[in-house]
Amino acid sequence: MGTVSHEQEPAAPAPRGGASPMGRYGPLVSITHFDTAPRELEWQLPLEGELYRLIPGPDRPDYSLLVLERPLHFYPATGFDLGRVEADQQVEDRKGRPMVRVHALLVCARFVGQQLHPGMHDLAVNIAYVIDNSLARDAVVDFAKIEVAAVGFISEGHVSGPSTPGEADAPAEAASTDDDVVADAARVLRDGVAAHRGRPVDRLSATLVVGADHRLAGLSGNADGEAPVPTPETFEQVNEVLARLDGLAGGPAGAAEDSSVQDGARRFTVRVEGDSVVLEKNRDASA
Repeated sequence: MGTVSHEQEPAAPAPRGGASPMGRYGPLVSITHFDTAPRELEWQLPLEGELYRLIPGPDRPDYSLLVLERPLHFYPATGFDLGRVEADQQVEDRKGRPMVRVHALLVCARFVGQQLHPGMHDLAVNIAYVIDNSLARDAVVDFAKIEVAAVGFISEGHVSGPSTPGEADAPAEAASTDDDVVADAARVLRDGVAAHRGRPVDRLSATLVVGADHRLAGLSGNADGEAPVPTPETFEQVNEVLARLDGLAGGPAGAAEDSSVQDGARRFTVRVEGDSVVLEKNRDASA
């Protein structure tokens, strides 16, 4: 029961006027931020997937099964019965702590009078992990097959898809120094590595070589005992942050030009632990 069954005919909400971006099984959606959520869930943002079908529950008729594009992992709370979860969904993090892998979520609008709908943007939803994938075949929601997860905000489409009108008019606020930009890039790297591994990264130390074109030209370091290898998506997200270096005046801890790499490149050494980012001063540019 490692994946959600797709044997039955999908019954995802149909668009009502205007074409919604569709996947193989239903409308594409994404959860990009939370109101309340466990920390390990925040590491795995964005949560992207498809609305597979509507399932009525004993308390309301409009629960939606969201099949995830990639599985996510959570730490079971004290007292959680792992017997509720199939063996292939039980995993451990690097410290040997138990985690549960899930392939789907159950969501519903948080507020009375609201529903998931075509064109929705940042609709507040209650989110539960689907810990028993047979729920996909059930006629009615069985609360024994889910575990309450978070309160978040869901939007139509995937983050990597075409922007909706107005999104391009709200660029991220530029940092004031080189150090601020590199700190943001380090956080993006840490979060991307965590999302790819499917578990939090507690400590990251890395050396970033930034080229004259403000793109990542070299990377080395350690993320909880493993190399912090970024996915192509994370690599581009880091480069998007580093692009903000263009035109900045720099900061006192920013690295000098590095003669060991290509002309104009600079080297930054950073440590990330939780919300804290420390940039180490590079007193020389030697390799």
